[in-house]
Amino acid sequence: MSRFRAAVPAVAAGILVLTVGAPGSAVADVADPSSAPLTRAEAEQRPVLRIGDEGVWVRRLHRALRVRPVKAPFDAKTARAVMRFRVSAGLSRRPVVDARTWMELGSRVTVPSAEPAPPPPPPPADAAPELGYGDTSPWVAAAQTALGVTPATGYFGPVTRAAVTAFQRAHGLMQTGRLDAATWHELGDRVTRPETDITTTELARTSRSHRATVGVRAFVSSWTARKVVERESTGDCAVSSPGGTYRGKWQMNADFWRTYGGLEFAGSPDLATCEQQDLVAYRGWVDRWWQPWAGTAL
Repeated sequence: MSRFRAAVPAVAAGILVLTVGAPGSAVADVADPSSAPLTRAEAEQRPVLRIGDEGVWVRRLHRALRVRPVKAPFDAKTARAVMRFRVSAGLSRRPVVDARTWMELGSRVTVPSAEPAPPPPPPPADAAPELGYGDTSPWVAAAQTALGVTPATGYFGPVTRAAVTAFQRAHGLMQTGRLDAATWHELGDRVTRPETDITTTELARTSRSHRATVGVRAFVSSWTARKVVERESTGDCAVSSPGGTYRGKWQMNADFWRTYGGLEFAGSPDLATCEQQDLVAYRGWVDRWWQPWAGTAL
């Protein structure tokens, strides 16, 4: 039984019962003898809920406090019910469900995973790809925007993984830390579909003859090309690596520059124009796809 500092006693088989609110109130009898309190460690695994939140944990909270409709977001009605419950449990009158609130609610709120959710529909052929730590993709950037991760770099790093895991926890999903099919499905309309990157399609990856049909301008303006340049040189066409091995906008070494015709323009990439460097990079991409920039492109 939860601990309370204020109570209205009634005799019911020796059990102290507390009734909060008027008859028909949105809040249940809070001294529920069948409810066991949670430990702090258990409670801290649950998300903090505030006005505006929605998802499976809010729905479970609504069931526990008898707030209708159950599928509504955490709104003013939820806030009033939460504050009444908190006061009855000897907590401050705040419209927030924190670890202490979860402790007092105890087993009234069942863990979402105990209720199997219907599997998400099979993804269409052009659905968002499954992505995880270390991946770089415009889809990652779209997810970062939806999750409030800034800046939306398109790189799946530790901050993005933490945001994905928190989202999965809040929505009762398996906490994989990956952008998997179930997570994309739950994100839903929050995600704005990115434009197709013609340099990373399956055909572009597997067919050299197809890559040769992609013009230099389309190559340079693609999302992946812009990210490679941003991470290699921030667009500085005259920059060199500390040891001088990699030079120019695309950080090409001497062998790459010579192999793909750079010497017709200058002795090294950083001495050529940006447009000339783009052309040599394009030739290398047609020949080897993004493999020369595998550390930054993919």
